[in-house]
Formats: sequence, structure tokens, C-alpha cells
Amino acid sequence: MEYKLMKIVTISFFIIVFGNNGYAQIEIKSEYITSSKFKDADGNKLGGKGDLKTIDGSVQVPISIKMNENNKPKAWAVALSGTYASLGNENLSKIYSESEILNAQVGLIHIRPLNDKWSMMALLGVGIFTSDLDKISGKAILGQGGVLFIRHAKQNLDWGVGVALNNALGYPMIFPSFYLDWRLDGKYQFNLSMYNSFKIGVTTQFNDKFKLGLIGEFKGLMSAVNKDGKDMYFVTQYGYLGLQPEFLLGKSLSIPITIGVSMSREVYYKDRTIKAFFDDDKSISYDNNGFNKIESDKHPSFGVSAYGSIGLKYKFQR
Repeated sequence: MEYKLMKIVTISFFIIVFGNNGYAQIEIKSEYITSSKFKDADGNKLGGKGDLKTIDGSVQVPISIKMNENNKPKAWAVALSGTYASLGNENLSKIYSESEILNAQVGLIHIRPLNDKWSMMALLGVGIFTSDLDKISGKAILGQGGVLFIRHAKQNLDWGVGVALNNALGYPMIFPSFYLDWRLDGKYQFNLSMYNSFKIGVTTQFNDKFKLGLIGEFKGLMSAVNKDGKDMYFVTQYGYLGLQPEFLLGKSLSIPITIGVSMSREVYYKDRTIKAFFDDDKSISYDNNGFNKIESDKHPSFGVSAYGSIGLKYKFQR
């Protein structure tokens, strides 16, 4: 399960995507990955174990919306999103993992149609990526900006390419960014999306009160840390596959619940350098004594765990 650091950084700048319908939206979600045994980069069990708890939310508030003749919005919006993760490690040295992560972002978004097949989305914002909530360093604050050009290839297929600008390495850099949203409707709805995570799912709606889906998702979190006197990133990345019953409480409110399994959850450190940033296969860990730094093509990880989440989605109607 590889969710590259470069992808985590670049995709995070479009984590708050303004929906094509132009509605204001609120989403809250809490996840829990049960405790499992920890293995180092060589696959050795060290006697430690750990779980993961997260809570995240997003708010999208349109400032102005004008729909064109093709029912596509020209809009300005303010968006906020944030994820707090608690890594419950037991009998595991701090050299392997941080105990918490906060990723929080606020952005100004502009989206406008260029013609009947293309739209442009631009974002300017700032984010905090830290594991030290008591003392947030300026190095954990990342400026964000970017432009995506989105192709409306079909009624059920949107894809886009663009650039993201950020100071993830301590100075401004430009990275490629990508967008994908593919939907198949009918008795069974298929959805494949890639913006704030890589997500795939098949759902069916039994009635106006209940939907059931099979959902898979890969995602990652990161924080800027200081390790051995060096600026580094701590990364955790994980995926899950599960059944998702969703209870529809009217046209605006729904409650999705997911029960499934997480096959692996990786934790590792990366140097905050341009060489390490693009060398996604290399991670940094330490020996059992915590003194010798080890570079490896494999990542330390936690094993198979049960996964559960519950969320709340509310979409304001016009």
C-alpha cells in the first residue's frame, strides 16, 4: 500500500474541493483502527503495538454563485478542513512513531467554466501540519496555492491536471496535481475519485432512507518534525475496505457507518529535502537501540486491524 509523500503533499492542497452543485456542505467523520502488532522495515516484530483514532471535518461555504447556461457554477467559496489523529502506541519507542498529528487547512476557492467542456479551479490558502500541538513551529505552517483545469469528458466523468505551489521543503516549489471523479449510475452506483484521497466504491440505494456500499480508500497524514536536529516529515498512510450502510435523514442529512478491515498502516520519517521528497521508496527508521539511522526501501508498519468509522454529512439546500 503506497500512498506517496509527494501525493500526500500535492493532493492536500485540493483537499477541499468545491462541489459542482454549489451547495454549502458540512462533513464530520471519526475513524478507529484497532490495535495491531508493529513490525520494523525488515519485518521484525518488536513487541510493540498501536491503534489509530482520527476525527476530521470540513466546511464549504459559498460566497457567491452564478450558474451558466450549462448549469455549471462560477463561484467563490471559503473552505476549511482538518484532521486530528491520535496514535495509541504501546511498548513502542518514540523513535518509530509520533503520538499525534494535526492537519488543518483554510482556503479561498474560485471555480469557473471556461467552456462547455472545461472548468478551472484555483485555490489559495494555508495549512498546519504538526505533531506538537503545544508549540506549533513556523516550519509546520505551509502556504498553499494551485490551479486545476478540469475536463468534463462525459456526464459521469471529470478529470483534471494542474499545478500546486507550496513551501513543503522550506521554499516555494511547484508540483503536478491531478483530479479524477468517475461515476456510473443505475441500480448499482460506481464511484472512483482522487482528490483528497484515493477512493473507490460500489453502492446501491434500497429506498429513500437507506443505502449500502462496499468502499475502499487509501489516505495519508503527515507532520513537520525535528528529528536528530534535522527537519523531517513524519508520515502515516493506511487504507481500508469495508461495508458502508448509510442512513438518509431527509434530503440534506445522512449518516454513513463503515465496518471493515485495514490491511496495513505504515509509519515512517522522511528527510525534508528535495532528494528525499522525490525518492518515495526510501524511508528512515532506527535500530532497536534508537541510535543508528536506517534507510530502507520498505516502511515500518502495523499489521491487519479492524476498521470502523461513523460520519455526518449535511448539505444546505438553496
